[in-house]
Amino acid sequence: MSKATIKVQGKGAIHVVPDVTRVEVTIEQWFANHSAAYAQAKENSSWMVKILEFNKKPGKLAKTVRFDIEDYTENLYDDDDNYIGKKKNGFMLDQRIKIDLPVDNVLVNNIVKGVGKFIPNAQIKIGYTLQDERPSQMKMLARAVSDARDKAQVMAEAVGCKVGKVLDVEYGYSNVHVYSQARNIHSNSEAKASTASSLDITPEDLVMSDTAQVTFELINP
Repeated sequence: MSKATIKVQGKGAIHVVPDVTRVEVTIEQWFANHSAAYAQAKENSSWMVKILEFNKKPGKLAKTVRFDIEDYTENLYDDDDNYIGKKKNGFMLDQRIKIDLPVDNVLVNNIVKGVGKFIPNAQIKIGYTLQDERPSQMKMLARAVSDARDKAQVMAEAVGCKVGKVLDVEYGYSNVHVYSQARNIHSNSEAKASTASSLDITPEDLVMSDTAQVTFELINP
């Protein structure tokens, strides 16, 4: 006779304090020709390195996470305002640079002001994350398994049984990534007007959660 079992999904959630400020700089700019767009992209990256090094941070912290130069097209209409097609008109640069920094409002403000001064058409997002998510993930999984056992015990007692040993644990790994958006800076003029006090943001705790499915032996006294 096969063993009676009970399969339960447990959930583990934890709150963690972020230790990284993530600055994302996005540049979207139109150019008449491809070479001009490429030259500007190189200059943007060069300025990002200089801004970091001026603030005594290594230039390699600036990571290009998107770089695309594509044809820019415009819609065409006839004299009666009917759509008749598209026409190529230059190129559009789409560039995004990510920088992870300590949680330091003065430092972040200096970076923001530098971007506003030297990198044209820049938009900036400021958020918070973790430098190393693994320790929190391990705690989260331990809580998920513990939660599964607690639930199994409640259900087993409801039918007059007891929970026995663990027979199986299923964990479909999920790519847990924690990030909290805090501030958007929409223009160079806004970036140049930034102050340390305007970026005096106390980041909220980050919430991480994950699940594990555990099968227990069900013992009938």
